[in-house]
Amino acid sequence: KRGMWLTDGLRVNHPATKLSAIPDGTFILTKSLRSGRVRMIEGADAGYVRIEGSPDIILEVVSDGSVHKDLVQLRSDYWEAGIREYWIVDARDEPLTFDILRHAAKGYVATRKQAGWMKSLVLNKSFRLTEEADPDGYPEYTLSVR
Repeated sequence: KRGMWLTDGLRVNHPATKLSAIPDGTFILTKSLRSGRVRMIEGADAGYVRIEGSPDIILEVVSDGSVHKDLVQLRSDYWEAGIREYWIVDARDEPLTFDILRHAAKGYVATRKQAGWMKSLVLNKSFRLTEEADPDGYPEYTLSVR
């Protein structure tokens, strides 16, 4: 119960930087919610419809139509909004690419890989994303944690 993972469809707003995006995934530490770094905003009818502030991790999955947006524009926007880690997955070509970018003084820097593993400072765990074919030949992705 260190936090919550939110899937695609939840809007992230950061009023100070005018960021408004719908990432493929968002992670918020419980302490970020309790401190007010991030606020959950309820919709008019029911449920939460967006968050305001700087979530701890944002995940984007690159597609043919989102290359510039994910690799250039959102990278800059998320950094300006103070998002601590930006996870990018690009499975369009083999081998797939999985990077954990850390917020640094002048932009994001890539986490160094060690035998395919990368450490998340937010989660204090190491991750590796692999791809294999399932029995029918379709891609199957595994996110390993240690």
